[in-house]
Amino acid sequence: MIPRFFRTWSFRLTLLYAGLFTLSVLILFGVIYWSALAYAAQDEADENDVEFHAIVDEAELAGYAQLPRIIENHIRQRARAPAAYLLEDAELHKIAGNIDPMPPRDGTFRIKPTLNGKKHRASAHFYEMPNGDHLLIGQDSASLKEMKELIARAFGVGVVATLILGLIGGGIVTTSVLRRVESVARTSRAIIAGNLSQRVPLRGSDDEFDHLAASVNAMLDRIEDLMRSMRQVSNDIAHDLRTPLTRLRQRLELARRHKQSVPELQEALDDSTLQIDSILETFGALLRIAQIEAGQGVTVNAPVDMSNLLTNIAEDFAPAAEDRDQTITTGLEPDLEVAGDRALLTQMVVNLLENALRHAPPGAQISLTAANGSNGVSVAVTDNGPGIPAAERENVLRPFYRLETSRTTEGNGLGFGLVAAIVKQHGGTLTLEDNAPGLRVTVLLPSRAAA
Repeated sequence: MIPRFFRTWSFRLTLLYAGLFTLSVLILFGVIYWSALAYAAQDEADENDVEFHAIVDEAELAGYAQLPRIIENHIRQRARAPAAYLLEDAELHKIAGNIDPMPPRDGTFRIKPTLNGKKHRASAHFYEMPNGDHLLIGQDSASLKEMKELIARAFGVGVVATLILGLIGGGIVTTSVLRRVESVARTSRAIIAGNLSQRVPLRGSDDEFDHLAASVNAMLDRIEDLMRSMRQVSNDIAHDLRTPLTRLRQRLELARRHKQSVPELQEALDDSTLQIDSILETFGALLRIAQIEAGQGVTVNAPVDMSNLLTNIAEDFAPAAEDRDQTITTGLEPDLEVAGDRALLTQMVVNLLENALRHAPPGAQISLTAANGSNGVSVAVTDNGPGIPAAERENVLRPFYRLETSRTTEGNGLGFGLVAAIVKQHGGTLTLEDNAPGLRVTVLLPSRAAA
């Protein structure tokens, strides 16, 4: 069984990088090697040229008849670093030198002469003398061979060192990455087991893994909030719907057991229908909140004229306010425009006004205002009713939550929950404040330009 370390993606990436680095070193070796060879070959050719010109200069001073003596002197002077010399006449008869005669060749070529009893490699070149003789000069290539071996050894050590360091560095990186990944895996396993409070630890290094951990933790916070909200909603549904369902069943059971007149039976059926409608309305509101939070069928980027929308809603609610001896006043700036879903924004304002009308006493003043600010369009609904205690303002945004003082009024406790869902879907903020007396609800929506 291959250890997990060697099966990780990080280790495979390490091998890839080590291979690329090794290949880079080999390419560098090839470039330097061939450049050094070319330089050394040119250096040998230059040295042959220098030696040839030195012999020619001496011959011009002493006379070309002294060429054999001059060459023998050069051979003796190069005893420690032997060089090949050969002076031939036009008929290829050897006149002087330390190697056997050979036909002249063009350019630089390699020979293997025996010098001082040892076999050597030399870079040779034939030169034509002014008197018609041919002179071969060959420089020993031992230094070139040593340079080749030195470069090969240096780069061999470099390749091995690069590979080893690449694997060691990759192993360190792989181990570090595996530890970070394993911390995410442990957190995930704990959450799968039911511990939603677990979070991925952050090192504070502000690197990619910290960013990933922060994103995962934010996602887990959101999931925990949703689960908590789901549990709360489930409990609220069980609590708030148990009473009407129980009352409905008792009424129907009573009608079934007792012989009632047709009018009494009709009244029982009508009352039961109203209760069923109320329950269906509650479930419809819950479904609508879920759809809004999921973004289903919601278009939040269409232009909406808030000034026109609020004016129409205020006019529609004016008769209902008069029936309750209440007054609706407006203070709306013109040409207020946001990007959103017109139907949802209408429902948001309607819910806020309905809540104000329902809970404010007769003779109350209800105000609907809207203005454009630096952070967006601000819509406010205020009343001078009983208001909401500061400690309860966060709670009323939860589905089904109702204040004790409002238990006797109509409603299912979903109004503010629906408003909160709509505001959140539009990227806005919802604020509940004391109106001294009464309640002030402010919704801040991004203007269309900002959106």
